[in-house]
Amino acid sequence: MSRTLAGVLAGCLILSMAAVAGAGIPDADASYVTMTAGGKGLTTCPLGDGNPYQYITVTALRTDLSPIQGIPSGNFFFTVTGSGSGNVSIDAVDAETDVSGNIRFEANSSGTVLYGSLTITVQIYTVVLTDSDLLWCNTYDYDDDGDVDPVDFVGFAGDFGGTNEESDFDWNGIVNPVDFVSFASHFGH
Repeated sequence: MSRTLAGVLAGCLILSMAAVAGAGIPDADASYVTMTAGGKGLTTCPLGDGNPYQYITVTALRTDLSPIQGIPSGNFFFTVTGSGSGNVSIDAVDAETDVSGNIRFEANSSGTVLYGSLTITVQIYTVVLTDSDLLWCNTYDYDDDGDVDPVDFVGFAGDFGGTNEESDFDWNGIVNPVDFVSFASHFGH
């Protein structure tokens, strides 16, 4: 009985290794991560209803630069470093890499105030990619006191009409009425 069980387990191990080999092992130097679409960064709110960042795109390539299709999203692991980084979750948008080796994820914050840049590093299976990328975070809570109140409005109002990235919630390069509407929708949180 134990020989049979050992044989079955060995067979499962061989099959799983063959599946990984069939999908291909990504090259740490050739594969990369990029921040794409949806603006420049993640906006956070004390209530936790800031916009998610879409998308963190990971491209899995072999040493010969050919794309690896079919790597499930569960085999991608992220390390987020920077101030408040423990409060960022990264969730899969796609189930697996496509024919170009691409897979998309989105970043969300958990109701905490994050401001500044976060470094996103990716691991596929056991391979840590050499490439990393930055995700910029803005917050509606300018004074970092856990609410969006008149003090925060004064901070926002001082930037209105300017180009301060901290108040540019739609990431278009200028603090304008669109940013005011975004700020106002979080006032009181």
